[in-house]
Amino acid sequence: MIKNYKNLLDQKLSVNSYLWAHNLDPYDFLDTIKISGIKNVGLHNDFIKNVGLVKLKSYLTENKISVTSINSIGYFTDKLAFNDYKLTLEYAKILNPDVICVISGGLKGGPLKLRDNSILNQKFIDPYIIRKKSTDKLKFFFKETHKYQVRLGIEPIGPWEIITKGHFNDIASCLKLIKNTDHKLIIDLYHSFVDINLENFIKKSKYLGLLQFSNIKFDINSRPIGRKKISFPSEKNDLNIAKYLNYVFERQDNTKIEFEIFPNDLQGNDPKKIIMNLKDNILKLFI
Repeated sequence: MIKNYKNLLDQKLSVNSYLWAHNLDPYDFLDTIKISGIKNVGLHNDFIKNVGLVKLKSYLTENKISVTSINSIGYFTDKLAFNDYKLTLEYAKILNPDVICVISGGLKGGPLKLRDNSILNQKFIDPYIIRKKSTDKLKFFFKETHKYQVRLGIEPIGPWEIITKGHFNDIASCLKLIKNTDHKLIIDLYHSFVDINLENFIKKSKYLGLLQFSNIKFDINSRPIGRKKISFPSEKNDLNIAKYLNYVFERQDNTKIEFEIFPNDLQGNDPKKIIMNLKDNILKLFI
C-alpha cells in the first residue's frame, strides 16, 4: 500500500516552541503554525507563561491544535529546579499534552543554567548513587502525575551531555524506569541516534510517546554539538530522517513526530520560514 505522506504529516507533525526566541511575539509562532496547516505543537514553560495559560488554551482549542509535549520537569540533581514541577503539571492538566518531558539532569547539576551551585563543590561523582536517588524522585513524580491525570515522557539524553543535562542516557535504562507504569519515553534523535535499540524501539515499542527529530551538527572531531533544520537535498552527515519518520508512520497508533531545534541552532535562518517550509522539506525526503 502506497503511503499518503502529506496526510500523515497533516495528522502527526508537530513543532516545538523552543525554536521561537524569547524576544519574539509568541502569537506570531502560533499564527505561523496555523497558517502552515500544522495541527500539533510542543510547548515549553516560558512560552506558556508569556502567552498566558487561559489565552493559550483558548487559541489552541479554537484552531484545533493539539499539544504533543510540555517541556520540562525533572532535573533530579538540582534541588531548586526539581521543585519547579508543580507549575508544569498545572499547565499539563489544562493543555492535555501527549506527554510531559522529563529531563533527568546532569551529574553536576540540573538544567544547563545551574541553580543549585553547591553541586559544583562535590569532590567525586558517583553515577550509581546519583541514579538511585533520581529513581526515588521519579517514583514521587509518578504519584504526583496520577493526581493530575497526566503522563510523563522520559527522555534519554545523549551520553556526551551526561555532566550538564542528563544521567539516564539510553533507551534500555529509561525503559526500566517506567516498567509497570502508563508512562512513556520521548525519543529525541539528537540524543538517541547512536542507541543500539533505537530502530526496534521506534518500530515496535508501546512505550514510545513521541519522536522528536532534527538534523545534527557535528564539530571537527565528529562530535554532536547541536541541531539543524531539515534540508533538501540532504547535507553531509545528515541523518536519514525519512527512515525514522516512516517507522512512526507504520505504527498502528497515534504517535506524533515533533520537530525540535533551538534559537542558537538557527544560524541566521528565519524561524518563521523554517516552519512554513517544514512540510515541503520533509515530503521531499520521501521522493
